[in-house]
Amino acid sequence: MNPRALIVTADDFGYSTDVNAAVVRAHREGILRFASLMVLRPAAAEAAGLAKDNPGLGVGLHLELCAEAPEKAGLRYFFDAKARAGVEGEIRAQFDAFMALGLRPTHADGHINIHIHPVVFPALCRVAREYGVARLRLPSGELSACLEYPGDFDPILPRLALAGTFAAMRFWIRDAAGGLQVPRSWGLLRSGRMTESYVLWLLQRLPEGVTEFYFHPCSDPSSEVSGDRPNSSHQSVTELRTLLSPRVREAIAVMGVDLLQAHP
Repeated sequence: MNPRALIVTADDFGYSTDVNAAVVRAHREGILRFASLMVLRPAAAEAAGLAKDNPGLGVGLHLELCAEAPEKAGLRYFFDAKARAGVEGEIRAQFDAFMALGLRPTHADGHINIHIHPVVFPALCRVAREYGVARLRLPSGELSACLEYPGDFDPILPRLALAGTFAAMRFWIRDAAGGLQVPRSWGLLRSGRMTESYVLWLLQRLPEGVTEFYFHPCSDPSSEVSGDRPNSSHQSVTELRTLLSPRVREAIAVMGVDLLQAHP
């Protein structure tokens, strides 16, 4: 195995027909090899059918415990005993819904990365082991590359705060993942804006070991929910273009990075 390996994942599979179409196109024509499925969304059954038609696409659970406002959800899990008591049952219910679609999960992660919450992550680890899921997402290690990226003019402090918050949560939950694969995952600090140039920048700075890049592709550039700029769900046609980019594919090949497959 090459010292550097890459997992490429699309989030929000099942969110809508436009997202489903983007995922399938990015898999068939681009570098996408995994997708994370939202079982509570109306296009989930369509997504499952598309996954069966594309057996090379590895599909995992995109756990949804809040549609928005992760800060409020996070506080609820800290201070609401009923919410804490119910989180493991909700995770198990979404895994059951996933299995009922006729799929076997290759991995699990969370919408808005809610799965990293210190109350949620240990529960997710326990349930993942029950369902034979060996890999979970753990955002980490992107900050220096993001801050050095010459095409990024966003304020620094919000990114430092976001990276610091996730670093603190990783420290808190690190022991819960014993025996599970938790490769570093990049995409948090420019979520919805994983442009071709930024991904090429990240590839040049890819460390040894396994790294995940995750995206939110959508297929309709004319709609409000999928323009060049990401919406509140972080979906954008820009990220579909990145997944289809010949330059990105060539860089992966020239650098000798192993693009990991769902079913080698």
